[in-house]
Parts: sequence; structure tokens; C-alpha cells
Amino acid sequence: MEDFAERRNKVRRVIEKQKLDALLITNPLNRRYLTGFTGTTGILLMQPGGDTILSDPRYTIQIEEECPDLTAVIRPRSEPTSKTLAKLLGKTTGKLGIEAESVTIAEQERLFQHLSHWEPIPTKSVVEELRQIKDRYELARIRQAINVADRAFQYVRSQLKLTMSEIDICIMLEHQMRLLGAEDRSFPSIVGAGARAALPHATPTAQTSLGQSHILFDWGCVLDGYMSDLTRVLILSPKNKKLRTVYETVLSAQEAAIAAIKPGKTCEEIDTVARNIITEAGFGKHFGHGLGHALGLQIHENPRFAPKDQTVLKAGMVLTVEPGIYLKGWGGVRIEDDVLVTKTGCEVLSRWVPKSFEAMCYG
Repeated sequence: MEDFAERRNKVRRVIEKQKLDALLITNPLNRRYLTGFTGTTGILLMQPGGDTILSDPRYTIQIEEECPDLTAVIRPRSEPTSKTLAKLLGKTTGKLGIEAESVTIAEQERLFQHLSHWEPIPTKSVVEELRQIKDRYELARIRQAINVADRAFQYVRSQLKLTMSEIDICIMLEHQMRLLGAEDRSFPSIVGAGARAALPHATPTAQTSLGQSHILFDWGCVLDGYMSDLTRVLILSPKNKKLRTVYETVLSAQEAAIAAIKPGKTCEEIDTVARNIITEAGFGKHFGHGLGHALGLQIHENPRFAPKDQTVLKAGMVLTVEPGIYLKGWGGVRIEDDVLVTKTGCEVLSRWVPKSFEAMCYG
């Protein structure tokens, strides 16, 4: 509860700075970040004097369990949310902030149906910017999600047969994450063998790995709302010189980028480190995406390791580092780790997951 209260206090300071009289948090992930409430329906009303969570009768018990430190208002099912908000805000007038990036025009009209005396003020990324810096609570859960993903992958490696289809491998991987305690997958897992590994977001098919040189895995899981995201390539043909060249180029680019991460650097600078290595090796046009992205309650958050992203790195940010080379008709190699920016540099949170060429050889 202390962590959630501290987060709300930070938002309250933003409210005061922007001279708002109140702020509505309607984005479900932002609401969860500030309160711990995991229900699908609810609004957090933040005011200088305190905060109120508004929901419907389905969540009466859940709110009591998840948000014991908050004032809760359960509206009747027949009463529109705007009317309940009007009762809470009373006859006072003022500026009411709304999350412009997650509230549609239609939703705004519904919310202010009974609040004509309040002025809607669009706000941008108030909570999202706070979410960029992970606290101890969040880091613990990201570490757990990485651990589960790693253990599931190691199990799949031990059970893998080349006659299995990409779909079967994917099902085994996701099932194992569930057995190890994951509440969900972070995203639809990617399993691409041979030429299909050239698709950065390959959807698993009935193709097997027989006769292929490698298999690309991109996977992650969710624990208590927080996500992991890893990519590894399993080497099936260790004597394949082209595969080794491409693999070691990607690995060198990744390791150099990770070594450059520290507070004060921009996201673009880190992206450039990896991109230059891949370009100098002759594969520049085959690296068509950004180097990585932040993660947390969402698999893709800001900032991003990408050209033109001038965000300055700060301690507490967690981002993926995932360079790749994709060759049509041959395949692709991507290596991805989750990295925490520290006060003096960075920590690879997934450092125990093997990734050297030799360590990734099958059998």
C-alpha cells in the first residue's frame, strides 16, 4: 500500500503543477499502477484532499481486498458514471484533467454528461512518465517473470524433438510458463524455424525443424501484471559458417549496446552503437526495427531504443536490447535481454539465460 500511495503522491504533485482541481484516471493499467486494483471497470478520481475509486457492484469485495487504503464508491448499476462523478465533485467548478491518450471523444462526452460546470483539460502521459522508472515492487516482479520464462525455455530445450511443429513447440513453451506460475504470456509467442525466422513477428505454423539450421524463440510471461520479453536462437547446424557469422554479429552488437547503457545517454545513442556494428558487417539494411523498448505492465512501453528517440536514460528504467538480422529465404537471428538502467551503468536482468553460439547449440 505504501508503494501505491507514494505513486499517487507523485501524480498529485503533477496535478498541482498543472493547476488542475482534479484528475480522472481511466486507463486500466494506470489505475492499477496507482491503486493495485485489477478489475476491468473503474475510475480513480484524484483530488488535492484525497483519492476515490469508483466502480460498480461486481467489484465491491475486490476493491476492499486490493485497495483497503482508498475511499471506494460503488455506483448503482442503473446510474451512469457521470452522475456518480457529479455527486462526488459536488457543485464546485474547476479544471478536471482527463487522460487524452486513452479517452475517446465519445467517452469524454459520457463522462462530462453531468459535469457541464467542469472544464475538461487533456493531459498527456502523466502516469506513463512515472511508470518509466520502476520501483522495488515492480523490479521484483519483472525479475520473477524473467525467471519463469527462462525455466520454461530450458524445459522446452530438454524436451525438443526436431519432428515437432512450431505450433507444438509454442504450446509446450506457453503451457510450461503457466505451470511455473505465470498468469499469462506477455504476447503471442514466436517460434520460427529456418527461413521463417526472418519474420520478426512470425506466427508458429505446422512446419517442423527437420533440415533447418536454427529456430528463433521470442517469448515472455506475466506475473502479477509485470512482463518479461526474451529472444534466443537455438542452433541446429553448428558448422554452418553463415549462421555463425550472422549470429556472432548480432551478439557483438547486443553486447556493445548493453555495455554503453548508463544514465545520461540518449536512447538513440544506444541504438546507434548496435546499428553501426551490424552496418559495418554488411547487414545494415537487414536490421529494420528499433533496438529495443521499455516494458513493465505493458510489453511495449516508452522510451524506445530507436533512431530519433532523444529520451535520456535514467536509473530505474527497464528496456529490452534486441538487435536482429533478417535475410529473406534464409532466416533471421535476434538476441534479446531485459536490462535495468542503474545509477552507474546497467544490470542485465536476464543475464543467466545462455546466449553464446556454443551454449545455444542443440543436443
